[in-house]
Amino acid sequence: MATLTGFDPQIAKAQFEQRIQSLEEDTKRCFWEIPGGPGEAYFPPVLYAFATIDYFSSYWAGWNDSGRDKNKNQTDRLVYFMVKYLGYREKESKIAVNIWRHKLMHTGEPRDLKATNLTERYHWKIGINLPNHMILTLIAKPGDYELQFDCYAIVRDLRTGVLGPSGYLSDLGGSTDLQSRFVDCFNEMENYTTHL
Repeated sequence: MATLTGFDPQIAKAQFEQRIQSLEEDTKRCFWEIPGGPGEAYFPPVLYAFATIDYFSSYWAGWNDSGRDKNKNQTDRLVYFMVKYLGYREKESKIAVNIWRHKLMHTGEPRDLKATNLTERYHWKIGINLPNHMILTLIAKPGDYELQFDCYAIVRDLRTGVLGPSGYLSDLGGSTDLQSRFVDCFNEMENYTTHL
């Protein structure tokens, strides 16, 4: 188990580049056309994409496991990171986290959602080269919306939002507060324990 005593920009950069590269390669594999094969696999790249957003937002916030502190909210952390660094709107980010991070992760498939006011319903679509990635689009009747998730676009957006000139890594390099949070989260993730 590794422990950091201080921020090392080389470690952060290498980890971040490796994670985005891994997501990109795994996502491409899910869409390879294999003659006689089972077809495209949509859920694995979405799960990995949201796990990756969770990963980066954990470093940004300085924690991953909210079970220790009930004042920490994973959904808020993910949404804020998506708005700040990926450029997505807040409403779409909240819906996306609920459909693809929580429902897909916990029930094995994404679920349509109803707004608590019951006047809006949110449907989902996963694919590649979709025209409205992370943009709510009115469909069918008033109050019915679709939120598309493009598996290739998320890789592009993460690369820009994390590694780009005004991305998270750039902010991290210039902020001792973010660096301290990175170290805290790194040490948490590298030193998990379990009760047996």
